[in-house]
Amino acid sequence: MRLAVSPESRLRLFLVAACLALIFLPGLSLASSKGEKIYQLDYTVLLQPSTDSARVTIHLSDGGLLNSLDFNVDPQRYSDIKADGKLSIQGNRAIWEPAQGPATLQLTAKISSQRRNGKYDARITEDWAIVRGDNLVPAATVKARKGATAQARLIFQLPPGWTSVDTGWPRDKNGAFIIDNPQRNFDRPVGWIIAGKIGNRRDYLSATQVSVAAPRDSGLQRMDILAFINFVWPEMERTFHHLPPKLLIVGAGDPMWRGGLSSPNSLFMHADRPLVSENGTSSLLHELVHVITRIRGEENADWIAEGLAEYYAIELLHRSGGMTDARYKKVRRWLQNWSKEVKTLRVKRSAGPITAKAVILLQDLDKEIRSLSHNKYSLDNVTRALMEQGKVSLHSLRSSAEALVEAKLTTLDSALLH
Repeated sequence: MRLAVSPESRLRLFLVAACLALIFLPGLSLASSKGEKIYQLDYTVLLQPSTDSARVTIHLSDGGLLNSLDFNVDPQRYSDIKADGKLSIQGNRAIWEPAQGPATLQLTAKISSQRRNGKYDARITEDWAIVRGDNLVPAATVKARKGATAQARLIFQLPPGWTSVDTGWPRDKNGAFIIDNPQRNFDRPVGWIIAGKIGNRRDYLSATQVSVAAPRDSGLQRMDILAFINFVWPEMERTFHHLPPKLLIVGAGDPMWRGGLSSPNSLFMHADRPLVSENGTSSLLHELVHVITRIRGEENADWIAEGLAEYYAIELLHRSGGMTDARYKKVRRWLQNWSKEVKTLRVKRSAGPITAKAVILLQDLDKEIRSLSHNKYSLDNVTRALMEQGKVSLHSLRSSAEALVEAKLTTLDSALLH
């Protein structure tokens, strides 16, 4: 027997169904067509100048989506580790099995770090802090349920009187930093962080927000750096094509380390480093190329990463009009003279004369690629291919270059590479 349903009843049923759809629709957005289960991952950092440390809280909206997190916790840096769920600490490892539902782990991270020469590559004072997120949140091996993916944020709690904080990550509308590394399901807030009573100069260069920040009265010439990067930026776009959405440059004077240090999306530069050295190279551009390309050398291939960074530190300045052809040739002669005693490039770490010799080889390689391809290709094409690989070797350099010209490259048969 069929029941008669009035038009008014049908309308009420339709409205109820529509409301239920609206209620459950937001939940549907948490799962993609690939079966992804998205959870919120929040890092909250409380900076504590009085104890030279930061109290770091890692909060999961749904700990049940992760089976375990195995952290590398050097006891010289990390202490007072607590968590709900199951936590096991053995030597340098802290293995956390989160509780179902909301789950939290807390630890204290030491901030200040001195090199052998006594200079700091991370420091906190009563007025400011410069540190890498890599050292606040330890690296972890994560075992997650199939399809589990994090949406990560980085949130800071600043001491009284501290006015600002910046990282190489973009902010959301609430001021939290959005941590998004497409290559990882569990995002970690790596890169440089600066906080405190700081001065900051920001600008947009095409689609990239460039931020230059330093403690007040630190001596870092923020506008000089911003203007210099603006000058070479068009050539960087033409060379690398894909530039980050945000770039942070932090700096300070003594007793910070007197050099440059790159990280993903950010770099540190000592306030006394010149934009261009007397020998025609640029530490700032060198580190900037590392940030943008993210090329790393495999065993005995560090010369590729360091050589490319120094090659483009010179090349970009030349292409931008900041160096004449005559000066460019003088720089090459200087590099040749400096590196004349180098017999091999295949060493664990490339520096000084070895990197200089690598630049000479890469300049010759660029010339050979241009000649064989009738200027259709150059070393720029090879570099962009290596950027997609990340970690590179002599084999990957050779295969990427020879695929362009469809011929063997004599430059890469150098005795320096045997």
